[in-house]
Amino acid sequence: MNILYLAHRIPYPPDKGDKLRAFHQLAHLAQAHRVWCACFVDDPADRAHVETLRRYCVDVVAPPLHRLPALWRAGLALLSGATFTEGYYACPRFDAALDAWRRSIEFDTVLAFSSAMAPWALRMPAGRRVLDLCDLDSRKWLAYARTARGPGSILYGVEGTRLAQREAEWCRAFDATILITEEEATELRPSVPRERLHIVGNGVVLPDLSVFPVAERPVVGFVGVMDYHPNVDAVCWFARAVWPAVRAACPQAIFRIVGRRPKRAVRHLARLPGVEVTGAVPDAGRAVAPFQVSVAPLRIARGLQNKVLEAMAAAKPVVLTTPAATGIPAAAGQEFIIADTADTMAAAVIRLLQDADLRGRVGQAARAHVARHQRWDLELARFAGVVEGQANPSPPPCDIGTAHAPTQCVSAVQ
Repeated sequence: MNILYLAHRIPYPPDKGDKLRAFHQLAHLAQAHRVWCACFVDDPADRAHVETLRRYCVDVVAPPLHRLPALWRAGLALLSGATFTEGYYACPRFDAALDAWRRSIEFDTVLAFSSAMAPWALRMPAGRRVLDLCDLDSRKWLAYARTARGPGSILYGVEGTRLAQREAEWCRAFDATILITEEEATELRPSVPRERLHIVGNGVVLPDLSVFPVAERPVVGFVGVMDYHPNVDAVCWFARAVWPAVRAACPQAIFRIVGRRPKRAVRHLARLPGVEVTGAVPDAGRAVAPFQVSVAPLRIARGLQNKVLEAMAAAKPVVLTTPAATGIPAAAGQEFIIADTADTMAAAVIRLLQDADLRGRVGQAARAHVARHQRWDLELARFAGVVEGQANPSPPPCDIGTAHAPTQCVSAVQ
């Protein structure tokens, strides 16, 4: 098959959640099909990786996406009644490249990775169109609107409302839509035919624990891109609302924030006792190695949190909020610990820092869980079936239930 893969960000190197998913998808498709990739390069450092991406593709188009012009286009789009997202990714160079392929290549399938690529995919003639929304970006904007103040709240709300309408329209226009969790699909089912919705999760690579260094002091850690608002909100809340109680109980403990491009609010956290902000590191996966406890105190979260899966794969006990646990069918209190308030999260972290046996049990159970249930080979087989038109739609859940109720973690940590 001739497959056109459209991505809003170059899927290499696979060093963050969306790029990780996109790269595994593209590399898997390239094993059996001829793949063309069109994507944007929003980080100048990633220009060096375009040639690497060509190893997997017949051809690659990767124009730079400059932030200021993109923001200008996005603002004009909002004023005209369209979405910020559509305007941000409207690029003449991208259009010209796709037009050249449109005239010379007959694509069997076009795949759009994320809502931003949906309009581009609908312009391309193809026998089958697949949209991988991953999660619903409109719900993130609406969550921002609820937590922001001033004009930002209004703008986020407008974008969230408009984008939700466009997401439903796009899903009805594509032959198949992929979501990363059942919770995301449930929100779309009232407006999108069930037979067009499919669930494909993310996988994880189990690291070799024998090469992990032994921590010399208690480290509580968070890994994530640190100019991403949900991550910034998470670490700021944890450092100010949770960490003082942890530090009082465990004076030698360190809260280490790992991730590139830390915003000023994050950098300022390093002024607090026991807080370290590393910025970018050569290998974010290995940065987890010294952690005794990994935290994911996300108050705004959609889809599946790769940072949680990677910590679990490294046999680290994870303390996380209910939003961060979405889409991970692990047993709360056994394979991770859920805590949604500052007091319960502090209690959970303190208990783990003070009890090595508990850390070991939860960490090993977490690793065993992802080894069984979060495997790339299984998820990519489902993905290929959707792209090739051979997969059955994901059935609606009989009962979503309350598997991640915060009360389930209490007895494990008190």
